[in-house]
Amino acid sequence: MKQIKIYSLAIITLCLSGCSKFLEEKPVSFTSAANFYKTEAQAEAAANACYVDLYAIYNSSLMCITEYTTDIAYLNSAGSDQTFGINPANPGFGATIWTSAYHGVMVCNATISGIQSSPIEGAKKASLIGEAATMRALYYYILTSTFGDVPFYTSNASASFEALVEVAGIGRMPAAATRDSMIADLQKWAPAMPQIKSSSIANNRIGAGLAYMLIGKMALWNKEWDVCINAMQKLKGIYGALSQYSLTDTWFRNKNKPESIFEVQYSGTLKVGNAATQLTPAKASSGAVYDGVTIPELGSVATTFTAATPTGYFMSLYDTTDPRRNTTLAYTYNGTWFNRPMSNNYTGKPWPGPKFWCPNMSNQQDNNNQKVFRYADALLMLAEAANEKDDPTTAMAAINEVKARAKANFVLSSYPGKVAFLEEVKKERARELFGEYGRKWDLVRWGDFFTRVSATSATEIQIIQENLHPYHEYYPIPQAEIDRSNGVLTNDAYNH
Repeated sequence: MKQIKIYSLAIITLCLSGCSKFLEEKPVSFTSAANFYKTEAQAEAAANACYVDLYAIYNSSLMCITEYTTDIAYLNSAGSDQTFGINPANPGFGATIWTSAYHGVMVCNATISGIQSSPIEGAKKASLIGEAATMRALYYYILTSTFGDVPFYTSNASASFEALVEVAGIGRMPAAATRDSMIADLQKWAPAMPQIKSSSIANNRIGAGLAYMLIGKMALWNKEWDVCINAMQKLKGIYGALSQYSLTDTWFRNKNKPESIFEVQYSGTLKVGNAATQLTPAKASSGAVYDGVTIPELGSVATTFTAATPTGYFMSLYDTTDPRRNTTLAYTYNGTWFNRPMSNNYTGKPWPGPKFWCPNMSNQQDNNNQKVFRYADALLMLAEAANEKDDPTTAMAAINEVKARAKANFVLSSYPGKVAFLEEVKKERARELFGEYGRKWDLVRWGDFFTRVSATSATEIQIIQENLHPYHEYYPIPQAEIDRSNGVLTNDAYNH
């Protein structure tokens, strides 16, 4: 990793508009921090730049490696990511995650340093530092969840190319230590950030909600249950009762609704995604016909590729009266059956449901926001952590909020015991959160990845059965980075 594939501070481009518009404005560049960060507007523009690398990460490729390589879905394709054909020489989407996330870390480090040294004063300064620190934690959350132990740094040493090469040689830091460092940093800055729902923050900027969510996520990985509980209780104070939020607000087309904690913003102009191409029923060559069913709102010019397929296990998790079943999995549309699920005497696989469809998609241009974190996730995290702390009262209340929103009689009437309750949390996370970029990472932190995928997707797709190994829980560091580090970085798990 002698050269992490990111760039010096001299060529970072920053924008001068609000976060929701920053990619639609002409960017400006700067060559020295001494000539920047003089005003609040400049500091805000620097914070805007911390979001840019997310667009290279949160797309159909990350959806594939976090959702379609799990116990609940697969993509019947020959690609190396979805068939577990990855290795250091062929790292698949891991190469993009590595490059983009470390570029994001570098931008965040530079932004934090620049704002700390700026002459601006007051609460806004601390809030902007917190914003950049939270984005940095998000990049490290992605890196540690994908690769495990990774190089870690928070200094602005990467302001020059030569210093960046030095950072490249520091080797892997234990993921738990990286997470603890980020947790401490977020606990420091979260109180300075807006303590309101994300949907109430101007220009779709982040507030304390994302900081608390990341504290909880990383605390779960590190089995620091009290830390997670405390952060989720902070979110409860901001978001209140889940029952006030509509299930249809979870649809990707419904942007920045009150339940949302963090979404990657897609404008439908300069920034478009492509996740819906693999989450929509197969389209006919002409017209708005999708697997035999006319769906006018999807339009006649969309492009669809091989769609994600739910496993039999995932299908079995839903009660047929669960309203989430028919939004996550599409058997019918307006009462008309699709051809695929109607096959084999109505035992065929359903398509991904309308939660993911993009109305009037033009070719591959999906302008839905990508939902990353929302409040139901936080409640299920609280349920899990409270269960681990032997607090069934808190655990039951949290999971039952999620269940009751789906249907009142789904709530657990009595505590089933610690082991059985955790198993129900795992199932409920599948029912509620499919497609929200987290299932594989959940399986890995639970220690379930290899056994669960072997028992589900691998029984349905032969090449997964042939290729899958326990070391696939993490991606390998790309061989190009290993070579640049002169052997400081290694992929020991892949040396088999």
